Parts: sequence; structure tokens; C-alpha cells
Amino acid sequence: MSSTNMCKGHILAEHCQNSGVSYDVVAYVGDGTNDFCPTLRLHETDIVFPRRSFSLDKRIAEGRDKVAAMVRPWDTGFDIMNALKEILTNDAA
Repeated sequence: MSSTNMCKGHILAEHCQNSGVSYDVVAYVGDGTNDFCPTLRLHETDIVFPRRSFSLDKRIAEGRDKVAAMVRPWDTGFDIMNALKEILTNDAA
């Protein structure tokens, strides 16, 4: 799904396993077809932000049953920031 010299899904998984940090939530932002692979590696507690009407958004819509993460489409960075604030506020409550 990615170019032969860079698999974003592999890079994401390797980073999460080898960073020495335990992540409660992974938030992944993308817009292209090559962002679908890492989206498939996310868990139910994670969030994927596909750019609205771009390739990733369309791929997720076609294969929604393959994506475990919460999906929050975005148009601007403010959409992402507001969604994260909302999610973090709800988790803290």
C-alpha cells in the first residue's frame, strides 16, 4: 500500500513498540492512499483523522469495517485541535 522504500504502517508500529513510551491513544493524521496502511494498525482506543474528501477519507469509507480506530474527518487544523480537546475532555470526565 505504500512505496517500497517506506511503509508508514511498519514505521508507526515499530515506533510504538520501540519508543520506550506507553501510548494510551495514538492520533494519526493523513490524507493520502499511503496513509491507509497505518490506519489499519490503529486500535479501538486510537483516532484517525482523514482529510475530508481526500484519498484516505474515501478508502476508509470503502473499508470502514477494517478500521478499528475512531474516525474524525477534518478540513482544517482547527477541526483536529477541537476534536482532540473534545475527546480529552470527555475522557477526563
